[in-house]
Amino acid sequence: MIKKNRSWWKDDSIPNLIGRKQIDWSIFEYGTHIPMDFHEDFNVANQNIEVPLGKSQRVLLVIEEDQFECNLSRIDQRKQNREALQIRYDSNSELKDYLITKFISTYNYLFNKRSQAASTKNPITVPEQFAEYLEFYLTDKPFVYELKFITNDNPIPEDQPSIWWVCQGTSYNAQKQEGVLWAPLKNVGGKTEYHWETMKDVKVNDIVLHYSNMALRAVSQVKVAAVEKPKPSSLSGQQWDETGRLVVTEYHELIPPIPFEAITQDLLQLHITKGPINKKGGVNQGYLFSFTSQGLSIVQNKSKDTPWPEFTLLSEADEFEQDIELVNLNDEEIRSQLQSVKDYIQQQGFTYPELLIENFYLSLKSKPFVILAGISGTGKTKLIQKFAEALGATEANGQFTLIPVRPDWNDPSDLIGYKDLSGIFRRGKLTYVLEEASAPENQQKPYFVCLDEMNLARVEHYFSDLLSILETQRWQEDRIETDTLVTEDQVGRKIGIPQNVFFIGTVNMDETTHPFSKKVLDRANTIEFNHIELDNFKGLEDVVVSNEEIEGMYPSANLLTSNYLQLKDAYEQYKDIIQSSVNLLVKINTILESIYAQVGFRVRDSICFYLIYNERFSLMTNDEAMDMQIMQKILPRIQGNNSLVKKVIIELLLLSLGGSTSNSREYVDGERDIEQLWAQQMSANNVKYPQSARKLIYMLRRLDHDGFTSFWVS
Repeated sequence: MIKKNRSWWKDDSIPNLIGRKQIDWSIFEYGTHIPMDFHEDFNVANQNIEVPLGKSQRVLLVIEEDQFECNLSRIDQRKQNREALQIRYDSNSELKDYLITKFISTYNYLFNKRSQAASTKNPITVPEQFAEYLEFYLTDKPFVYELKFITNDNPIPEDQPSIWWVCQGTSYNAQKQEGVLWAPLKNVGGKTEYHWETMKDVKVNDIVLHYSNMALRAVSQVKVAAVEKPKPSSLSGQQWDETGRLVVTEYHELIPPIPFEAITQDLLQLHITKGPINKKGGVNQGYLFSFTSQGLSIVQNKSKDTPWPEFTLLSEADEFEQDIELVNLNDEEIRSQLQSVKDYIQQQGFTYPELLIENFYLSLKSKPFVILAGISGTGKTKLIQKFAEALGATEANGQFTLIPVRPDWNDPSDLIGYKDLSGIFRRGKLTYVLEEASAPENQQKPYFVCLDEMNLARVEHYFSDLLSILETQRWQEDRIETDTLVTEDQVGRKIGIPQNVFFIGTVNMDETTHPFSKKVLDRANTIEFNHIELDNFKGLEDVVVSNEEIEGMYPSANLLTSNYLQLKDAYEQYKDIIQSSVNLLVKINTILESIYAQVGFRVRDSICFYLIYNERFSLMTNDEAMDMQIMQKILPRIQGNNSLVKKVIIELLLLSLGGSTSNSREYVDGERDIEQLWAQQMSANNVKYPQSARKLIYMLRRLDHDGFTSFWVS
């Protein structure tokens, strides 16, 4: 019997064969995902000893005289109602180098293909006739597998054309008439120029875009690769060296031509190394520049009235992500990676209150929108930046974007973009991030957007569209998708908010800023930065880890991506946590009803997800986690200047102290001193939710002193 599932295959007639895996990029990146159909085969090989759900088992791979250790991880994919198995090796494992050396031809082919995948959407696979395989065989010991290789010595041919951009100026008509490109070997000083040397890299069937007089005027397909030839007679008037390289290419005029101004802003964002576009958005001086298939796609999408020849229409296969084996992390690996994040931040010389990093992580995991609030200079922006750096996301690689909010922002165009008077859509900073993050080869990388001082303008005015789109999150197979935020007529394709994009806003609450509506507060965790330890020098003398060392250590956005979108996704497994949490929320809602500040299902679900993640990863106690959530999801809703607000604050304070709210009237009327009760229990370390209790005391003092209180002004 023969069975096959994606890149795995097995013939039962082959003795001791567990399965045969076709070599793809996952083998060189982390290991391999094991399809469901092959779980039983590995279970038999392990002598029916199962790896506990959410755990990893060390396994031994035996290759002739060599042995390598890996992890066999069993992962719970609740959203798909199934389990997953993965064999994964450490990022610094010698096995990775061993496999690259053994399958070097496949590695080089796939490595080159990955740079083309974003625009062509072609699956990253080796042609079947050149495929190579890794075979797993059982041994007499559980979790010990013998590996054998099926290699292919034939070189894999390249099947994708390269894209070029040629600046021809006044020589365009002459070169078009002769059907050639020509560039001298050396300049008048006897030196080569890199934009001439590119001629020798041009191959048959490559695609060339021809730029002249502020427009793209033709596209051509190369028929004969570069050969050394004297300067064509049609170029005799040009002051160039007489010897050069000539490429024969078949021109196709673009009618109408494509104005450079229509494409410059979009091409500028590609950051093509030694490409035709300079940092100011102009065209570089030179002749032949390397271009990309993504750039060609942008040009074509911006010129829908211009017919393009068939050879320029790069084929689109099945969705790229179907061939990506997503890196799923088990709970132990998540704890380990989060500890590495904390270590990195401390090694960079930044210290934060205990459990703040864990809180920030759980908040992002629960919902990809977090607000950091507090006085200026407390390290809000630095926390975001260093947290992102620890996950390999920097400004340099485009995975961290700082967007300063301006007071005059009053609609989403300031973030997303707008159409100018000529009808050209001018992308906003956020649109560039969403485009890059949604590219198939980037979907496992985390992207962080920091909205600095986000309440200098009214958040509801410029951010409401994004908040609404975030509420449309849904499962599409094993990925989270949303409704469209940027339309096809704006950027050439529909773009929502990818699951690997995370929004963090920093806010200072003073007379220059705007308060938040409940619509915003319901959709975010609000973390307060007001507890400052100026004399905390921990970490200042530690060895600093460079960005280069840390970047790329954690390539998977799954560390932060939500596992649950609705409470039913987690209810069966975490029923006890959910029910106990909801019971407390019902009590809190009863208190809040008197000032119409009660929470709904959205807040309920978010709090439950936070507590479930905390339980899974064992980051803090359940009471500590609930304390964080009362502080971040409940207290920001409270503000006012009347006795009802005072009653609510006192009842929540009694609840936070771990007592009954039945005698709250005695404290409201002043018969008993609530501050004295709080001080006694704090000194005795006998407070159930200490952070919330401390904040409520501050809010109560503000109400008594000023006649008004709010979470934001205490």
